[in-house]
Amino acid sequence: MRQVDHRPRRYWLIAVAELAALWSFGGQAWAAPATPAIRLVLDPSEADQAIRILEDERSGRRVTEDDWKRLFATAPYRKLKAREAGMGRGFTDDQFKAFLSSRDALAQLGSWKRTVAGMKSADMTIIGKHVLNWLPAGATLRANVFPEIKPLQNSFVWKEQPGDSPAIFLAVQKQSRDSFENTVTHELHHIGLDSLEARQDALQAGLPKQVKLAVKWMGAFGEGEAMLAAAGSTERHPHWEDDATARARWDSDFMHFNADLKSVQALLLDILNGKLTADAEIQKRAAPFWGYQGAWYTVGYEMAVLVDKRFGRKSFDECLLDPRLLLLRYNQVAKEANANGASLETWAPDLLEQLQLH
Repeated sequence: MRQVDHRPRRYWLIAVAELAALWSFGGQAWAAPATPAIRLVLDPSEADQAIRILEDERSGRRVTEDDWKRLFATAPYRKLKAREAGMGRGFTDDQFKAFLSSRDALAQLGSWKRTVAGMKSADMTIIGKHVLNWLPAGATLRANVFPEIKPLQNSFVWKEQPGDSPAIFLAVQKQSRDSFENTVTHELHHIGLDSLEARQDALQAGLPKQVKLAVKWMGAFGEGEAMLAAAGSTERHPHWEDDATARARWDSDFMHFNADLKSVQALLLDILNGKLTADAEIQKRAAPFWGYQGAWYTVGYEMAVLVDKRFGRKSFDECLLDPRLLLLRYNQVAKEANANGASLETWAPDLLEQLQLH
């Protein structure tokens, strides 16, 4: 099961209009056929240099300071170091040297080489086109994709400056090509949705401050929506590319859907009623909804599946732009299902009223 770091998606808002898709291998970039709205750059330079160092260690050749300098100079490593500093985590060159010089790292050399080779063989343009099929018209995708050999096995999206293209950091681990493409698709769905910021903001114009704050945090249901996009079908298991253990874990967590919905509802009501106003305190309350695969995933996914199946893609696209509609339309489906014997929790009328949904 991949581990993914996330915060509310507005941390990585982007505005893009490039037309090319690029791949970059070992500093050599070459262009794939131009594709409207897609510009993706795969840069495995950090992973490639880490593998060279490990191969030298395995063969008994001395690793020089120049070898380490070449690794530390790669864009993926520099960006990773900046991101960890921004998160308040200790991350030094000496610590990384110790990690890569360990017996554990050397033991994973073969697995890492196969994983990086699979990442390089992925068709980023095709992945981008698939993602756009699950986004409203006008979405754009512009991102750097960094396979990273690193101590923490987490993957995440981050950008250093507001005007930068976001970077998708993917931990290199034992992973199939399908799993890699699933993770990239998931992250790109977030990035593509963020590219529609102006349209999202226009739909919230005139809403009270607390309603806008609640809607911002409701955007975290994008975790479940991105899982649907990565699966590619409402009929496909959201962990189709994972092993049986990961699928069983999802099925077990999904059994808590009704309780998860009520927990998120309590958070949203506290925001709307002014009990929670600062992002830091909301983040503390909302943290468990990410977790391994918390309520943002389970509740977001189930609502996305039911709304897409019942009302169609056009309606679902409207929900992507205005998360309030996702709650409203999910309630319609749930009430229909409950009338036929289901027992789905629904969003309280008071919540929908405060969100100014009538």
